[in-house]
Amino acid sequence: MNAEREMQVVAAGRARTYGALSALYIAAPSKDLAEMIRAGGLAAQDSSSPLGAAASDLTAFFREAAVPGLENELAAEYTRLFVLPSGVLPHEAIYLDENKRLGGRVTAGVRRYYEDAAAKLTNACLELPDHIGVELEFMGFLCGIEAQLREQADAAGLQKCLEIQHGFLTEHLLRWHQPFCAKVLASSNSGAYRALANLTIAFLEAERGLVPELIDKLDSESRTVCVSES
Repeated sequence: MNAEREMQVVAAGRARTYGALSALYIAAPSKDLAEMIRAGGLAAQDSSSPLGAAASDLTAFFREAAVPGLENELAAEYTRLFVLPSGVLPHEAIYLDENKRLGGRVTAGVRRYYEDAAAKLTNACLELPDHIGVELEFMGFLCGIEAQLREQADAAGLQKCLEIQHGFLTEHLLRWHQPFCAKVLASSNSGAYRALANLTIAFLEAERGLVPELIDKLDSESRTVCVSES
């Protein structure tokens, strides 16, 4: 497998992981999603790394807890955590808006990213743009675009896509995911949601380092091509 094909696979794997995380925060896990996770649907990681260990923990929960009534139990815990006002409110504005105002400045900033990237999100999602699940879905969308651009060898488009990923992570997700996940860990005794919170932290911290590396690598390759052609 050549280097560029490997990067396509990485981008597709990141999109898949973002998609799984997004789905778990947007609703209680469906049968199909649970089966996907049991089958190893999360992107493969080094099991000795924090990210690999967290992905293994979530996968192991769904494999070991496949018992009658599990779906109802998880649905009840999802509602308690993310739907009831007394739970862990999964919106960026709760953490970054000084007045904790949904639909205000912070929410508008998130929505602008979606509009500028022409993101194809559902109408239901666009009503709650700063929900953790929707922000993760957006990053999955960008990673899917990245994989396509790598296949097409579109360097200019790839540069823009990576810059949007980096901007959204640094201006939004990476500014609030840790305190949000800490509240989930403190509020839930469910193995599934504790594993989800730990995986969210580990994955986004890995992304914090990876995306700038991808940008630097692309810049380096661009400079090399320019020097070769001069």
